[in-house]
Amino acid sequence: MKQFEAVDIRNTALQIVLCRCPERHGHLDLDQVARKLLADGVSVRVVDTLCDYRTFSQEVLEPCRQHQKQLILGACSLSLIGELLEQTLGRETHSVWSLIDLKEVRDATALYGLLRARRCAAEYPESLRSSTPHRLGAARSLFRPIGAKVPYRALVVGGGVGGCQAALDLAGMNIPVTLVEADDSLGGNMARLDKTFPTLDCSICILGPRLVDAASHPNITVWASSRVKRISGRPGHFLAEIEHRPRYVDMTLCSGCGACAEVCPVIVPSAWNAGLRPRKAIDIVFEQAVPLRAAIQKAYCIECGLCVRACERQAIRLDEEPRISRLHAAAIILSEGAQLFNAAHLGSYGYGRFPEVVTNMEFERLVCATGPTHGALITPFGSRPRSVVFIQCAGSRNRRFLPYCSVTCCTASIKEAMLVLEHEPEAQVTIFFNDIRTAGKSFESLLLRARERGVRFVKALPDRVERAQDQGPLTVHYRSTPTSKAHSLQADLVVLAVGVVAPDADSRWVMRSAPQKDRYGFYQEAFYWGGQTHSTVPGIFLVGGCHGPRDITQTVTEGSAAAAHVAKWLRHISGRRE
Repeated sequence: MKQFEAVDIRNTALQIVLCRCPERHGHLDLDQVARKLLADGVSVRVVDTLCDYRTFSQEVLEPCRQHQKQLILGACSLSLIGELLEQTLGRETHSVWSLIDLKEVRDATALYGLLRARRCAAEYPESLRSSTPHRLGAARSLFRPIGAKVPYRALVVGGGVGGCQAALDLAGMNIPVTLVEADDSLGGNMARLDKTFPTLDCSICILGPRLVDAASHPNITVWASSRVKRISGRPGHFLAEIEHRPRYVDMTLCSGCGACAEVCPVIVPSAWNAGLRPRKAIDIVFEQAVPLRAAIQKAYCIECGLCVRACERQAIRLDEEPRISRLHAAAIILSEGAQLFNAAHLGSYGYGRFPEVVTNMEFERLVCATGPTHGALITPFGSRPRSVVFIQCAGSRNRRFLPYCSVTCCTASIKEAMLVLEHEPEAQVTIFFNDIRTAGKSFESLLLRARERGVRFVKALPDRVERAQDQGPLTVHYRSTPTSKAHSLQADLVVLAVGVVAPDADSRWVMRSAPQKDRYGFYQEAFYWGGQTHSTVPGIFLVGGCHGPRDITQTVTEGSAAAAHVAKWLRHISGRRE
């Protein structure tokens, strides 16, 4: 570790510590800055990893505790280092400290000028007190945005299980929340599942009460059928532009009786059921939807007026237009979740050509009691499957598509194999896998139960799926090893465990510094330890699949963690202590 030091730090009132981080601010030549400061007679230390707690203790905490120094830090995150200083130093010392976010500095010359200004502020605290954050009282000023009064409100983008958990936790702390969901109902992908692993409990039975609580809480405003179109502003003062897609039904008048759907003559594919079941052009998205209100798919509507006449409450609004709302929030939680990989890219598996080849989410809808077959496990030809094949890593861990592991696929397929045996105890169930990854509480026991029930595990990824004859079963071709001879297996149903991809939301950010993403498109966490829900922008927090593949348990945990961080952030920037 290369260090610059002008004088003995034990006898120096002012100390500057700069973190050399090639991943966060490698564009800055900190050695050049240090040499200039040394020429000015300033004590400077350049360290490699200030986010390492051992380095942080040696370079920052010990000098402050022992010698009550005036400290200027240059690091990658104001919120992280500021929180650490407050938590670790507390009221122990009277040290004066100031922080500079090196990611926001243009070049070494600009950093040198900024450090000289901070040095003057440290030497003349009475005249320039506003620019020099002090211990506890000044730590709050560090986070407080400049300008208008801080809006005491949080915005949660995404109404899945993680977003609802975060909203409920915030509302329970008496923090007003606006929950924005693009679909017509809250719930996200969890609401589409039949059972959850590893306990095989009913998914909607767990999720439903949480959705109702979120929609009925007085501190939560739910905007369904809406999307965040644009986010601007700065930390603590975010301005979100939200587009409300017309439902063509007055939400305040509709009672969810379903009379409109009964008379509607137009039948369209149901996106909720992955196109496996039709629905009416006006309908409620599913039986447990929250809010339980109808919506019209205007692209299919023929405007016959039958629903208008059938609605006793006169709730139909065929001339409704999209509208825009603007929301001022001090903190944002992104919980939009990941998207499923398009299995059509895997041409050798026959998805889209063979009706019996489905994705794992389509299988979930197939066996769900609210699905297209009302819970009966049948093939698209109406027969009961005698052989079901699951193919793992469909797109994941593949250099052509998704080079990363999608985390939930292995355990989800094992769960779905158990569901097959619940419906068809005599069926032959085979799981083709690359590696079985069941890293979670009780996940391994689910794998052992599946083996005991007779699920066959084959370590091989099939080459292709074909149909030998018309209306006959599918044939799955595979090799146990690259050099072994080819094998084949007949299947009545093939389930692809597709991976997940990052949500596409790049166009919404019109801020000077938008949240950074990793090379796969997922939002990037601000630091490697102590803040896995922090984005690279202070005041914006991450939950669930928007920053990497997650299962339900981890998503719910992150929702609560993000809510706690938002509450802490609001206290910092607003000065409120309730």
